[in-house]
Amino acid sequence: MLHNCLLYMTKKEKIESTARELFWKHGFKKVSVDEICKKAHVSRKTYYTYYANKSALVISILDKLTSEMMLIYNNIIDSDKSFSQKMHEMLVLKFERNKDFSMEFVADFFNPDAADILEYFNKMVAESMQTTKEFFIKAQEKGEMNPELNIDYVMWMMQKQMELCSLPELMSMFPDAETMARQISQSIVYGIMPITE
Repeated sequence: MLHNCLLYMTKKEKIESTARELFWKHGFKKVSVDEICKKAHVSRKTYYTYYANKSALVISILDKLTSEMMLIYNNIIDSDKSFSQKMHEMLVLKFERNKDFSMEFVADFFNPDAADILEYFNKMVAESMQTTKEFFIKAQEKGEMNPELNIDYVMWMMQKQMELCSLPELMSMFPDAETMARQISQSIVYGIMPITE
C-alpha cells in the first residue's frame, strides 16, 4: 500500500510518509535513518539534503502533526457549539489521532532522549496548555464550566497526567495508545461519574 503511494510523491514526501509509518509503529528511537531511506527508496545523500539528522525529521513530522491538530482544535473552540459539544469533539479528535500510535511511539514522544526534540515537545505542550487554559477560562466566565474549579489546578492535573504517560507502569495497563488516551482524558473530564451523551 505505502509502496504504491510513494510512486506519486516527491522524495521529501516519501521520506516523511515512510518515517511517519515507521515512527508510529516502532517509536522514533528504534528507527534508523538507513531504515527510512531503504523503505522510502531514497539514498542517504537525498535524506541529508532535507534533514540534518533524525531529530530534524522527527521535529518536522511532529510540527506538521501539531499544526494540523491545533488548526482543528481552534476551529472547534471558535465554533458556536456548546462547551460540552466542543469538549466531546476535542476528545473524539484526540482519540482518533491516537489510533495509529503504538505504545512505543507514545513512550518516545513523552520521553525523547534528544535535547532538540525535548525542547520542541516542551514548547508544543506549553502552547497547547495555554490554548486549553484560555478555553476553560472563557467557558467558566460564560457559566459553561463548574465555577468552583480552580483552572490552575485543572491545568496542573492535566500536566501531571501527561507526565505519567511515559511511565512503563501506566503504559502496561493499556493495550494501545487510543485506550490510554481515552481513559486519561475521560477521567479528567468526567471523573468517576458515568458518561452521559
